[in-house]
Amino acid sequence: MKTNIDMTAAEIGYLWSTYQAETLKYCLLKYFDRIVEDPDIKKINTLTMNSVNGNITKLKEIFKYSNFPIPIGFKESDVMLDSKRLYTDPFILYFQWFVAKGNMNYGSLAINTIAREDIFNFYENFLSNSLKLLKDSRELLLAKGLWIRAPYIPLPKDVSFVKKESFLNGWLGVERPIAGIEIASVFYNLITNSLGLSLMNSFIQVTKTKELRDYFKRGKDIAEKHVRLMSERLNKENLPTPNTWNRGITDSLESPFSEKLMLFFISFLNAQGISNYGNAVSNSIRHDIGIDFTRLAAEVSKFGEDGTELLIKYGWFECPPKAMEYQS
Repeated sequence: MKTNIDMTAAEIGYLWSTYQAETLKYCLLKYFDRIVEDPDIKKINTLTMNSVNGNITKLKEIFKYSNFPIPIGFKESDVMLDSKRLYTDPFILYFQWFVAKGNMNYGSLAINTIAREDIFNFYENFLSNSLKLLKDSRELLLAKGLWIRAPYIPLPKDVSFVKKESFLNGWLGVERPIAGIEIASVFYNLITNSLGLSLMNSFIQVTKTKELRDYFKRGKDIAEKHVRLMSERLNKENLPTPNTWNRGITDSLESPFSEKLMLFFISFLNAQGISNYGNAVSNSIRHDIGIDFTRLAAEVSKFGEDGTELLIKYGWFECPPKAMEYQS
């Protein structure tokens, strides 16, 4: 009886979105599995690919049991496995970390809304596998000297309380040093924007449709701007700007992915970026830092809206489940 209950709107929405994301990731990972050379990175990529494939299988089972039409998502036709190598091994390893942290963020939101037992069990397993991938990818990045550390600050010498409202200042008057949690937000978004910048560069390089290439170029400009602003923020606070990885792409002009997949993936990244900036705003105590993240989120939101319009224009935007329409 625990699984013989109608799905709620939240359960339907999260399952549908998870299927879209997992089928997309499976295409990427399958291509990575063919081109990766480092045996350690290949092992972790294969494990991730198998985990994602298992998620897709379980989602289909839930859909069939509940008479839920299986979404289209992404299929073998969206990945060209015989195309030349477009990404380097370090990029592929960073992608494992990116998948893990994205799954942790998304899965933790989803599981809080789930009532039905089988769906709760799915997301419980989803989070468990994501945590293992996060651990494995972090350890391998560290072992290969690729992990990028956040800036250091001194340990506090004692416990104290804030006595003046100037602690919140960021534009006028006394400006206190940036807090550790604020540094974490700046650093995290700097790193994720760097990965997004590499993806934009690779898509620009292989995309044949001018309208899409122009859109990806615009995304590249936005990512470069955000990386620069966050680097300047750290420099302004007399903190070192962390070194990011190289572009992580080769000179290949052959696209391993369909244009539908590339455009949808950028839309997927936009949604994650807005979520990341929202978390950064909530962790920003100083007014100026919070406002900066709010402005950046607004820019990504507009870019994402334009990307959705392109998906609709080209007939690639699969309609998500929605509430019933009533005649007034």
